[in-house]
Amino acid sequence: MKIDTQEFFKFPLEEKMAYAQLPNEIEGYGQTLVRSADQKLDWNDMLCLFPLPVPLRNIRFWLTNPPSFRKTFDKYSTELHKVTIYLIKRIAKNLGIDPKMLPSFFEDGAQVIRMNYYPPCVEASKVLGASPHSDATGLTLLLQVNEVEGLKIKKDEKWVSVKPIPGALIIDVGDIIERSIEHRVVVNHEIERLSMVAFHNLKVGTKIGPLADLVLGFWQQKQKRKEDKIEFKEH
Repeated sequence: MKIDTQEFFKFPLEEKMAYAQLPNEIEGYGQTLVRSADQKLDWNDMLCLFPLPVPLRNIRFWLTNPPSFRKTFDKYSTELHKVTIYLIKRIAKNLGIDPKMLPSFFEDGAQVIRMNYYPPCVEASKVLGASPHSDATGLTLLLQVNEVEGLKIKKDEKWVSVKPIPGALIIDVGDIIERSIEHRVVVNHEIERLSMVAFHNLKVGTKIGPLADLVLGFWQQKQKRKEDKIEFKEH
């Protein structure tokens, strides 16, 4: 998947434009959604695809070159979905809630995968690869295609670099589960940076709100504290 991504962004512009985004759409090759001529764009190119659910795939945007892309991307998408469900199950277990309920919301959920190319910039301090934002998803799984740093998270009002670990995925809990950490991408003045980001959402029609098990648990704990306080005073 890394090799195919690198190959695609090496192609001449006219070849990449065969997969260009349609007006007011994000899927395909291009940039962040362009809404006006005055808009300040992030310093990156991307190829954005919606692989899941399968019936909604738009194969028009799936690359035919490199020849291995479609088969590789299909497998990559499937495996990432498995990782997401596994992580959701672990989150549910740690929260002490029904282990089947939370994962069931994501089983037939939407998946969006963005391949990002951040070209070097001689005045790197004046641009951003991705402006500060949080992820309005369930879980985000990020793969570094090369080992160039660029991702930064905001911690204690300071921007902290996330160093790439070869062979590892970076996991970001999105706003659907818990408020996502604010992050941004800076560019290198000499070296390009490539990454792949997979956003995993709930299935369409799912209502979002506090989980009933957690709300019940909260009130039970609160009631117990009241009872313990009364008992303590009596003693």
